[in-house]
Amino acid sequence: MGVDARHYDDLMDEYSLHNIIIRKGKCLDETPEFISFKRTYLQRWASISYILMNLEKLLSQSDVEMAYIDGTKVADLSREDLELEKPSNEELFNCVINSDEVGKSIRIPSLMFKGLDGPILAATVI
Repeated sequence: MGVDARHYDDLMDEYSLHNIIIRKGKCLDETPEFISFKRTYLQRWASISYILMNLEKLLSQSDVEMAYIDGTKVADLSREDLELEKPSNEELFNCVINSDEVGKSIRIPSLMFKGLDGPILAATVI
C-alpha cells in the first residue's frame, strides 16, 4: 500500500499555510512548503519571485538570522501588479510572520515610531 504522491501534493497545495523561511538572507527553496507554494502560484511566479528577492535583500541588509514569511501575503502583494515596481519596505515587512523578532533588527523609519510610545521614541531620537 503506497501513498499516492499526486494525492499528497494536492493536499499539500490545498491545506499548506505556505510559510516560507528566509535564513541568512536566502529563501529555503527546497522545503515541501516552498515547493507547494511555487506550484500553487506558478502563474504569478515572476512577480512573486521579485517580491521574495526584495525580502531577501531587506533581511540580509539587516543581518536577520531567520525570518518566517507568510506566502499568502506575498501572493496577495503580487496581485497588485508590482512586477515593474518595487514594493515598499513596509509592504515587505507586513509579510513577515515573526515581525516582533525581526523588527528589532530592521530599521524602517515609518514603522519605528508607531504605537503608544511612538511619539516619545521619535522625540528621544531627535
